[in-house]
Amino acid sequence: MDLYKVGMRVEVVGHSDGFWNSYYGAKVLRVDRTKLRVRYDQIVDEDYGEYTVEDVDLKHIRPYPPESFDINYRLTVGDDVEVYDRDGWWRGEVVFDELDDELMVYFSYMAGDDEEEFGTFPYDDVRIHQEVKQVGKGFEWSHVKVAGPK
Repeated sequence: MDLYKVGMRVEVVGHSDGFWNSYYGAKVLRVDRTKLRVRYDQIVDEDYGEYTVEDVDLKHIRPYPPESFDINYRLTVGDDVEVYDRDGWWRGEVVFDELDDELMVYFSYMAGDDEEEFGTFPYDDVRIHQEVKQVGKGFEWSHVKVAGPK
């Protein structure tokens, strides 16, 4: 359990209807055996006007991902990405990158919902999707699907 520490930045993985494939930044306030108490970076409790504090099961937590594997990498069609929107990061796939400073992203899990399946986002709001696994007393990150450097 010494993987997570008080003060550490983490992401809470969306785990309820309408929030699948999303990640929300938070700071660890307390560590228990199976849960972490976190304070979200962006989600505000409307009743109190403060950032929401919640106890979250460890299976819905991941450490905050590294900023980038390669700062020279340019996102392109086919890349598995996360887009910052509505206070969190939402997983999608780049489907068009010929716009000036924006990428068009497809969200397959929204197909058939009332939500938009496609969106156009500035490069600054898009990051490569990375998966994490525990390795010893630390974490190892890897890309899921990357089309290749441009």
